[in-house]
Amino acid sequence: VVLYKPGCSYYIVETNMGYAILEWYGGNDPSRGDVLAGDFETYGMKDIYNLSADAETKVWVEDFWLSKTRAIEKYYDKCD
Repeated sequence: VVLYKPGCSYYIVETNMGYAILEWYGGNDPSRGDVLAGDFETYGMKDIYNLSADAETKVWVEDFWLSKTRAIEKYYDKCD
């Protein structure tokens, strides 16, 4: 997790293919710096695993394969 503002349900994760924007839907609430494992490279509802917290979380993959700049722009459109 590279960007996550308190009070916003969206966060950015860095993947092998770029950056993804995820929306939190329940389970473990990740923090900046947490390492997540799962499918971030298709749209839709996903169950992923927070390796840092040893817990599952549910997310909606909003977008993926983004550049860092584009991911930050899209993030702040949702969480300003």
